[in-house]
Amino acid sequence: MSIEETLNVKGEWLVANCGDLPSEMGCKLVLMSPVDQREDLVTASVQHAIDVHGHENTPELRTQLDGMLKPMTI
Repeated sequence: MSIEETLNVKGEWLVANCGDLPSEMGCKLVLMSPVDQREDLVTASVQHAIDVHGHENTPELRTQLDGMLKPMTI
């Protein structure tokens, strides 16, 4: 699915915005998924936190990032 097609998919989405967290890098990465793919979005967010920001893969990190997801209606 292209970006243009994705933006035309009406419904409920979840957004993970790295810019919501203070960081020395000033990271502004935004990830989003349909609400029924929450676990995939959390997994992608965790991987970003590990690879880019040097966090350790812990259950606490996963819980923290899951709690930061914001709903969005398109």
